[in-house]
Amino acid sequence: MHKEKAEEIMKTNKAIEAARMAIVLAICLVGASFGVIGCQNTAEGVATDAQKDTAAVGNAADKAADATKTAADAAAKSTEAAGKNAGDALTLTPKVKDALMADSTVGKETANINVNTHDGVVHLEGHVSTNAVKKQASDVATKAVTAAGSKDKVMNQLTVTSH
Repeated sequence: MHKEKAEEIMKTNKAIEAARMAIVLAICLVGASFGVIGCQNTAEGVATDAQKDTAAVGNAADKAADATKTAADAAAKSTEAAGKNAGDALTLTPKVKDALMADSTVGKETANINVNTHDGVVHLEGHVSTNAVKKQASDVATKAVTAAGSKDKVMNQLTVTSH
């Protein structure tokens, strides 16, 4: 009898152990299915994030391209203006200085007159002895600018000082 009872207990223990294994296996399968679902959700999330990141990178690239074009346009305008200013300084300024030196009224005072050309304006700066010389310098400079075919304006900033 003891042997029969021991065998019955052994069978019951085996059944309990099999049930435990089945439960553990079921738990593993449930966990694995959540993992697969989680992986699928993660994969979809990664794909969505990648699409969003691609769009953001595309937008940033477009903005960078626009900013680069704007900067290039500004640099081109600046270079063009600098070229014009340099051209005026190299051609128009000497012509105005020569005309002032050649004038009988202004010529003797050209050592005190500075001529600078930039941004479409010929600047006469320095000191002259009379208002008549100041006016004559302005007239001579204006004629020289016109003769050179330029549309630059003359700004007479000469000051009259008595010696």
